Amino acid sequence: MRYEQITYQAANLVATITLNRPDKLNAWTQKMEEELAVAIRSASQDDQVRVIILTGAGKGFCAGADMSLLSEISQESAPRAGRFLVDMEMGDDVPADFRKKHAWLLSVPKPIIAAINGPAVGLGFVVPLYCDFRFASEKARFSVIFSKRGLVAEYGLAWMLPRLVGVPNAVELMFTSKMVDAHEALRIGLVSRVLPEENFLEAVQEFARELAVTVSPRSLRVMKRQIYTGLLQNLDQAYDAALEEMRGSFGTEDFREGVAHFLEKRAAAFTGR
Repeated sequence: MRYEQITYQAANLVATITLNRPDKLNAWTQKMEEELAVAIRSASQDDQVRVIILTGAGKGFCAGADMSLLSEISQESAPRAGRFLVDMEMGDDVPADFRKKHAWLLSVPKPIIAAINGPAVGLGFVVPLYCDFRFASEKARFSVIFSKRGLVAEYGLAWMLPRLVGVPNAVELMFTSKMVDAHEALRIGLVSRVLPEENFLEAVQEFARELAVTVSPRSLRVMKRQIYTGLLQNLDQAYDAALEEMRGSFGTEDFREGVAHFLEKRAAAFTGR
């Protein structure tokens, strides 16, 4: 597929997807959203991709929804604006909770790293919450912004953010729409790493490559499902599901390879099966 508002590159088992409207700080559009969905699904189905990186071109990650789009919506009736709120079309094997717009990223069977290289505002704040890793450049900045636009906690933000940063931090971020820098984001747990601006993407890609080759892709696939499904379960349900997954893992190629490479003192050669 020829993309217009994103770019897609795959090499060394890592797919790098870049929001590509740098002159607009990668402001979000319907076209960008559609292309991103195609790209992530393509990476999900590609056996030569084990880790996905999502980043932004130029000086920003994503400045939120394009203001021309918001201006149009502000002049429309509610039914017409509703076209921006539809859920994703997903297979029946995906739980209903993960068929929602943006939240569907939790159902992607491969790790997704948000490489936040600059401002991440509004929708650009929300989307990384549904990624598995959030790495920030020293130049990254974050703001929920919705309360300053007369909007609300969109796309499950009020459910996801408190689980990542705690209720008090989530309340402050959401109510005030204040801008926080990368180091404050690290302190409250919004991101897990802050990396130098210089060679930022290269550093993230190196992490992704190491993740792709040193651990079992099957293990990551199952554990990702366990983590996010577990948010909707009690301990008894999560424990029983883990026992079933353990039984299933014992007969896999990756389990045999995990034991063999340790005993043979060599690098692992996982297949994902």
